[in-house]
Amino acid sequence: MKKKSVTSLLILALLIQLVLNMAHPVTPVLIRTLGLPSIMFGIFFASMSLGNFFFSPIWGGLSDTKGRIKFLVLGLFGYGASQLGFGFVTNPFLIVIFRILGGAFVTSYLTVSLAYLTDITTKENRLKIMSYYAGATTIGGALGALLGGVLGNTNYKVTFLWQFILATILSLALYLVLGETVEKKKEKVHIKLNIFSFSKYGDLLNKNLIVVMILIMIFFFSSTSYNSSINYYIESILNLPPTFNGVFLSIAGVIGFLANILLTPIIGKRFTKEVSFKYITLILSLSMMLVGLSKNLVVFFGSVILFVAVASIYVPIQQNIVSTLAKENYGTLMGLQNSAKAVGMVIGSLFAGAIFDFGAKLPFVASGIMLLIGFAILMKIKIEVE
Repeated sequence: MKKKSVTSLLILALLIQLVLNMAHPVTPVLIRTLGLPSIMFGIFFASMSLGNFFFSPIWGGLSDTKGRIKFLVLGLFGYGASQLGFGFVTNPFLIVIFRILGGAFVTSYLTVSLAYLTDITTKENRLKIMSYYAGATTIGGALGALLGGVLGNTNYKVTFLWQFILATILSLALYLVLGETVEKKKEKVHIKLNIFSFSKYGDLLNKNLIVVMILIMIFFFSSTSYNSSINYYIESILNLPPTFNGVFLSIAGVIGFLANILLTPIIGKRFTKEVSFKYITLILSLSMMLVGLSKNLVVFFGSVILFVAVASIYVPIQQNIVSTLAKENYGTLMGLQNSAKAVGMVIGSLFAGAIFDFGAKLPFVASGIMLLIGFAILMKIKIEVE
């Protein structure tokens, strides 16, 4: 029986995030096997982010009028099919096309799942539920990295094949398990690709949301610069196999999950959203600077784990602030949030790929500096959250 259930959504979110993260440990192997330059890891990541940017507002707006479930299913299944192309074609141009398609489809799932979560929660319990959601996606991502690394240890294509199979199965599960939260409206929907203009969001945006969107761009510039570099750094600079890559990322993810579940509720009770948002940004900056500047492997991996753990707390707080500032049209606003996220991801991945050859740790240092700028903005401008 279909239900508008938080528990069902959280279980599915964990499993889906497992699938979404399976390819990360083996992507460096794909790049090396095809004999591509290191800048391609940035281009591949940026291509997916471009798909995110252009399509996020489309899916969010459509789900506000046509219902959530069909766009959850479309997003996940489309992403799985795109990943199959990513893993099996050998032409770099075609890989970029599949990455753009993957970004366009997966943002449908990511955007609409947050809107669905907002639909079935209240302002009183939203931070708690969003911390559970972030925790579920963190542990799912950790397990996905582990599974992907193990499956692709001898042949990276096996990971991509299983990613498609599992995405297909979970798409069916989404359709069968979750109940619709939006009453379909009989109105004509005009679909337009996103352009980098906030004018059409004039009724939704205010000073607080604009500042938050800028901070979202900064955070995802930094996290993407880190994410797109760490796998390649472990594989190509430290010369460690995909299995180690997957195991380490899974350990970091589990620690992030525990930090989220245990610390986020405490932080939510003891500090305001604005204060916690501000100082978590500072901790993220310092941890990433340690990753970039440390020559000791223990400090390096320890700082990575600290960054992942604190980032898992940061995300639900940021999402809660956005949903609190929103008055209605959650799907549309989550689409705008994902577009801001995608801008940061595009710039972060291209930047990391471009500077990696000049210094393998430069992407981490740049991430730390950008987060420090974000902290300075929060020190200067007060975000007013109800």
